[in-house]
Amino acid sequence: MATASRTFHTSHSEPIRIPTLLIFLPRIDLILSAALLLAGITLPFLMLLGILDVNFWLSLLSFGFMTTGGVLLMTFSGEIR
Repeated sequence: MATASRTFHTSHSEPIRIPTLLIFLPRIDLILSAALLLAGITLPFLMLLGILDVNFWLSLLSFGFMTTGGVLLMTFSGEIR
């Protein structure tokens, strides 16, 4: 039994360590989708405050931004394949 435990410690390998900097770098596709979502949320808010005129085309543009950003975010995060 002593020989088995002694050989286990010599053949035991260390786990692979990945630098955490590589994991948490922002990806350009996620930044783009988040920017589209924020633009889609900001346009109606600016219309609500009266900074922008309430316009059908701005509402459609806002809806398009939010839809495109949401689909891109879901696709790039792996929820939609």
